[in-house]
Amino acid sequence: MKLVPVLLALVGVLLMLAGLVFILQGMGIVGPQSSFMFNNPTWIYQGVAVMVIGILSLAAGLFLSRKRR
Repeated sequence: MKLVPVLLALVGVLLMLAGLVFILQGMGIVGPQSSFMFNNPTWIYQGVAVMVIGILSLAAGLFLSRKRR
């Protein structure tokens, strides 16, 4: 097992989780109300962008791990 595909997949999962937190904070669902991200629609869009990057990273890691087999 090569290290690069595993790292890409791990980074992808972490980015997707971070993007989800950004989205939920932007929607005002999680986080303290005193946070600058709380109930701020800008963070919804940024969270979606981070999630898309995470999905692409995860897909690249999975593709590379299957390609090497």
